[in-house]
Amino acid sequence: MISRGFCPKCGAPLFGISTSLPGVIGIKAGSLDDLSWYQPAMDFYTASAQPWDYMNPNLPKFSKLPQQ
Repeated sequence: MISRGFCPKCGAPLFGISTSLPGVIGIKAGSLDDLSWYQPAMDFYTASAQPWDYMNPNLPKFSKLPQQ
């Protein structure tokens, strides 16, 4: 089950919490005011990535959601 959080003013999606990954909160990077401190740690769902999407070759890749 996934719970999603939205901005109470505009309804924009902000984050998601999955019961299958306890302790992990997925924050929408586009919702951050300052992206300079954000450093991705992995790329997942790469099986459905668009060919034009840049993925850092130095990050681990997962075709689906990684298992714990």
